[in-house]
Amino acid sequence: MNIIINKPSSWEIVQIKDICKIHGGKPAPKEDNAFSEDGIPFVRMKDLGSYHQTTKLYKTCDKINHEYAKIKKMPMIPKGSILLPRSGSVALNHRAILAINAIIVSHILALEVLNEKVSNKYLYFALCQTDFAKITKKTTGLDAITFDDLKKIKIPLPPLEVQQKIAAVLDKADRLRQLRKAAIEKLDQLIQSVFLDMFGDPVTNPKGWEVSKLKEVGKVTTGNTPSRNRPEYYGDYIEWIKSDNINTPSDYLTTGVEYLSEKGMKVGRVAPKDSILVTCIAGSKQCIGNAAIANRIVSFNQQINAILPSERINPYYLYMHLRVGKKLVQNASTNGMKGIVNKSKFENIRIINPPLNEQNNFGMIFKKIESMKENMGISLNKFNDTFNSLLQRAFKGELEFNEAYFKRLDKEAMALS
Repeated sequence: MNIIINKPSSWEIVQIKDICKIHGGKPAPKEDNAFSEDGIPFVRMKDLGSYHQTTKLYKTCDKINHEYAKIKKMPMIPKGSILLPRSGSVALNHRAILAINAIIVSHILALEVLNEKVSNKYLYFALCQTDFAKITKKTTGLDAITFDDLKKIKIPLPPLEVQQKIAAVLDKADRLRQLRKAAIEKLDQLIQSVFLDMFGDPVTNPKGWEVSKLKEVGKVTTGNTPSRNRPEYYGDYIEWIKSDNINTPSDYLTTGVEYLSEKGMKVGRVAPKDSILVTCIAGSKQCIGNAAIANRIVSFNQQINAILPSERINPYYLYMHLRVGKKLVQNASTNGMKGIVNKSKFENIRIINPPLNEQNNFGMIFKKIESMKENMGISLNKFNDTFNSLLQRAFKGELEFNEAYFKRLDKEAMALS
């Protein structure tokens, strides 16, 4: 059976306001009693960013206490709503369909489809190919979307049956890249297992290794924010890293959204290549201790401490120690649920320090697994390219696939499962 999707003149062009209810979020609570393990899932920007694009967002680091949510009148966003950044990380174009009922932070907004003639998944894919960076405005120094501008976004809307066919094609292509991502995540789990097998839990040190303070094995630097009142400090000379670039599944820093100028770099803080950047100030204690390796020179803000390892310690060993022993950093936090680890506290965190040759052996294993991840990343990029190509063609009405094509996609998915 052939499926031919053309774009006849009968396709409607609708605005978001005509098909959706727009939900705003609430600022992240600062009270210690706002959160509980059995509470309502609370979607922060880091949760959305960790997925980037997904049709099933269900994992969140934090949960809001039911009673607190009721008292503060925090609105519940229904399952199936489409989430996207409202401020701060708009240019990254994160998108997600909620797989659970949840509360969202104020930096995120949600679209609830109310029109029965609109496929929720079709709208999600339509939004994946819509660049919201083009409609952002500066609000308190951050890129942001206004509700009024969002309401005016136009979406091509074919008949429901055609929407469903387009969504089915894109869903199959999307599954390939999601499976590849899952395989990369398994390699992440493998390297952590290797670390624990070789060295044990760094928090409890069951193997009795020698212990050192962080300041004894590297140089610690705290980031800063050059004055926003000096526009000449911002430009395109060097990346300015924020915690969003660390709070991801990647071992390496993701690309910064903002850049400093050469003048800005001189008043900012710079981390050399092979530094390890750690989130030390965050709205949630769960984010404290997140770490990533700098594979390039970067600047970074005051929420982050960077450590440049000395010759006494293997940088890959130290990175994985901080990642697996994240609780060591969290335990140094001085401010309840929010979490602050100042430079002095960070420098005095005690880590296990096995013989350097053992660390170097782990470093070689780390690099081998990273090489495997890199190869998988290349194939992931190919799947992403295929998906993005289909995405663009779908909304130009240029899709034309037969049953054999669908079988090939299913076969590829089965091979990756």
